[in-house]
Amino acid sequence: MKCPYCDEEMEQGVIQSPHEISWKNKKYFFGKAEFHEGSIVLSGLSMLKGSATIAHCCRKCEKIIIDYKDSSCDMNHAK
Repeated sequence: MKCPYCDEEMEQGVIQSPHEISWKNKKYFFGKAEFHEGSIVLSGLSMLKGSATIAHCCRKCEKIIIDYKDSSCDMNHAK
């Protein structure tokens, strides 16, 4: 994948957590996505696997990009 900021090749990797990984419009004291309208779950929690989402890193621009289209980034649900 090419970096949209500098056009250099990006490195594919993962972001991992023992908790659900989600995007919310601000930080909440209680963070589970289902309780916050508009939240996007990037990787649902699996008690056996934890959570992991595919991400691309540009070391030159110091940017991380996650493409969450069709939940394809969620390693717990990817085909």
